[in-house]
Amino acid sequence: MKLADAEQAAGKATLPEPFDPVCSMVRFASLPKLRFMVEEGVVTRADAEPGVENAAGVAVGDTLAQVRDKHPDAQVGTHKYDKNGHYVTFPSSDGRGAIILEESGGKVTKVRAGLQPAVAYVETCG
Repeated sequence: MKLADAEQAAGKATLPEPFDPVCSMVRFASLPKLRFMVEEGVVTRADAEPGVENAAGVAVGDTLAQVRDKHPDAQVGTHKYDKNGHYVTFPSSDGRGAIILEESGGKVTKVRAGLQPAVAYVETCG
């Protein structure tokens, strides 16, 4: 979705200073627990704070064992920075998007969703 279309749906976005049109994280007052990645005017990813529900039915604080019990086919990979952590990926049926959880110390610590490749970026942008 283009940022302009998202603003029509959710209200004016709060942009960072300075705003980098190549890649920036924005917020909408109507969605206070989400940050959105915007790349060249297109919303490509949403990062959720604790308490935001998602299609996988997994929450920050859930254990990796709980995630695996609910979703035995989830893709589990090694975390880039946490030698004991993991990424748990739920790809969309067409492969264009995903929900990705970050796990550390046996518990889910972060949840994000969006289009590939943006959703798979380990870091966000300014």
